[in-house]
Amino acid sequence: GLPVWSPMRASVGVLPGPAAEAEYAYETWWNGARVLVYLPGDGGMRLVNAVGLDITAGYPDLTSPAGRFPPLQAVLDGEIITLDAGGRPSVERLQQRMSLHHPHAVAQAAIEFPARLVICDVLHLWQPVLHQPYTSRRALLDDLPLNGDRVTVPAAWPAMAQEAFRQARAEGFDGITAKRLSSPYLPGRRTRDWITIKHTTTIDDGAPEESG
Repeated sequence: GLPVWSPMRASVGVLPGPAAEAEYAYETWWNGARVLVYLPGDGGMRLVNAVGLDITAGYPDLTSPAGRFPPLQAVLDGEIITLDAGGRPSVERLQQRMSLHHPHAVAQAAIEFPARLVICDVLHLWQPVLHQPYTSRRALLDDLPLNGDRVTVPAAWPAMAQEAFRQARAEGFDGITAKRLSSPYLPGRRTRDWITIKHTTTIDDGAPEESG
């Protein structure tokens, strides 16, 4: 089977200054529910949350045949988000999805508030790739055939801290995460190699187990 890991975590901080900004890539901060995605290689998928619970059953809209994954043997790091009517991530709708367990309620919510999976890193691709620097892992991720109706690999901006921050704000996101280009993936560690820079304080700052 695939190795079992916990997600690497970002520290909350400030934008790197001009002297250091080129050492990072900048990604949108989605403020979603952090998951590791286990792909056993047969087109199936298992979702495990940040505290190690299997939450696959809560998201039939991500795991149904229409959302079949390519036959990769991989472990991916991502977030589950639920969009509002304007196409922006909705923390309220996501919390509603996360609170449901009865199969009928889950099925109804999957239709009303469909989830999306945002994939931001790769820990294992046929073999562990944790030790590789972010730039190498990101290149592997960009080459995977993952973009579709339910799964997104979002853009990462290299070196442009202010531009990335302004763009994220203009698009209605809560902030960005700066990821050091040279950093390996450190499972379960909260590290300064990843820094989340927020526009605002959010309602789930007290729930680090949910937010990356």
